[in-house]
Amino acid sequence: MLLAASETTLGPTLAIIVGVGMAAQWIAWRTQIPSIILLLLAGLVLGPVAGVVDPDEFLGGTLFPIVSLSVALILFEGGLDLPPRELRATGTVVRRLITLGAIITFFVGVWGAEQLFDISRGAAAVMAAVLVVTGPTVVGPLLRFVRPSGRTGPMLRAEGILIDPIGATAALVAFEAALTNELGEALIEVLGVIGLTLVAGFGIGFVSAWVLDHAMRRFLIPDYLGNPMAVAAVVVAFVLSNWVQEEAGLLTVTVMGIWLARRDSAAVRQLLEFNESLRTLLISALFILLAARIETDQLQDVALPALAFLALLVFVARPLSVIVSTIRTSLTWRERLFLMVMAPRGIVAAAVSAIFALRLEEEGVRGAELIVPVVFLVIIGTILVYGFLAGPTARRLGLADQRANGVLIVGAHSAARGFAKALDDLGVRALLVDTDPYNVTRSVALGLPARRVSVLTEEATHELDLRGIGRILALTSNDEVNALASSRFARVFGRRETFQLAPSEKRRRGALPEELLGRIIGIDGLEYGTIDERVRQGWRVRSAPAGESIAASTEGGLFFPMARVFDGQLSFICRNDPVPTQGAVVGLAAPSVQQELDADVATAK
Repeated sequence: MLLAASETTLGPTLAIIVGVGMAAQWIAWRTQIPSIILLLLAGLVLGPVAGVVDPDEFLGGTLFPIVSLSVALILFEGGLDLPPRELRATGTVVRRLITLGAIITFFVGVWGAEQLFDISRGAAAVMAAVLVVTGPTVVGPLLRFVRPSGRTGPMLRAEGILIDPIGATAALVAFEAALTNELGEALIEVLGVIGLTLVAGFGIGFVSAWVLDHAMRRFLIPDYLGNPMAVAAVVVAFVLSNWVQEEAGLLTVTVMGIWLARRDSAAVRQLLEFNESLRTLLISALFILLAARIETDQLQDVALPALAFLALLVFVARPLSVIVSTIRTSLTWRERLFLMVMAPRGIVAAAVSAIFALRLEEEGVRGAELIVPVVFLVIIGTILVYGFLAGPTARRLGLADQRANGVLIVGAHSAARGFAKALDDLGVRALLVDTDPYNVTRSVALGLPARRVSVLTEEATHELDLRGIGRILALTSNDEVNALASSRFARVFGRRETFQLAPSEKRRRGALPEELLGRIIGIDGLEYGTIDERVRQGWRVRSAPAGESIAASTEGGLFFPMARVFDGQLSFICRNDPVPTQGAVVGLAAPSVQQELDADVATAK
């Protein structure tokens, strides 16, 4: 029996949606399955299969306003995470994808809808315009799962953020044209819609972003009100833009996010961190609501032609749009092929299609009742197709690795180079970064990948090739740099895979807050001062099979274990961890035991 949105069931229903959503996210992380697929399946089970959640009964007339506001917050966060340098680096391809590519997708969609369904041209145009969008609600989770290297990830992320307001505006234009019989009148309506959308979107977006940024920079807003005020500003600007021109709010919030990203201030980074958490929660709830709202009887009537329509979009429209958008660009054929297998549709398509379909039905437009079920089937189909196809394709093309087993090592001094070399000999990729050109040159001379870059700059996370890299180890002599590097890259790898050396004794007395630190590797006493002193005494980083000699050397203070490689998988040895009994152990060894460890390695080989 469906839960009604009464006082007694509202709380439990909300708890089910949030709880199941977060459980699906966790299971996706543990099993390495794209989260949006599990969220979609969870919604189908809760909705049409088990009948536990009915979004229309649960939220009533507030369903679509809540969905719209949630999408606005997600788009704002996407704009915040789209710095100008990323737009400049991917500008040509992205501009073509959201213009030429969108036009190609639209016309292929209109032709396919007319051929496959008993539908008027006006309804077909609205359906095709809605399905132009991809969106950060689906592209973001897939990119986080696949983690492609190079330029394709930023391109897809930028396309997903920028195409949403364009697709919503295109759907509004198609809707207005569908209701107008006279060509001249239709042209006036279309120009009016586009003009008001641009004025409202850019005007209100720029003004709102400037006011918010000005207030934060001049400390007119206290820190504890910064995030709530930003959310309030997004909601107000979104609603105001939609009041001026329907569907202009998506453009407004996108402009706000991109403009604030240009400021690159501490306040903006704080906003981004808050909105990333909010985005995960919203995406989880939205996808469950989306799937739970599906009516299976309605879908059965259009299932077969919808599958053909899906194939047309996946195998014709998307490849054509990518081919045209990447002509005379420096993209390799591998990168172009990967762009072809990443165009899932998401929340925006569902929300916009439902709104316009209802209004077209009221106007008696033929085929309007088919828009929602077809769009929902396309959303489900693209999520499943691209969700399962993107990862294997990226790995097969060499744009992503099966397991992100490598490590980014901050610091390329002698001990760091020795550690990276030992890992390399064990088949684990290690990327060294340092600001000292001598250290970088020495690393390259040893055949180790190394870059001269400061990990404290915002560019570091975008410029470094993190393909196959799944964790960070901060090994510099500066405790503050280690802490800040850990804090910065925790956003990339997660705190579980963020490691650093222990701060010096002086720094341990409270100068460095615990929340800035990564996980501390090695046994007690392993800090940079200790490593530097031991290296001067002839100690070197060595790897050897785990066993009694390693344990004895560790207990005798002649070996400092730092990491273990077992079955090809790297794991760091943190404080209070037992000395491994399996695999190969990498650590700092005294001269007296180095020859013995080298002998153990030779025996193992």
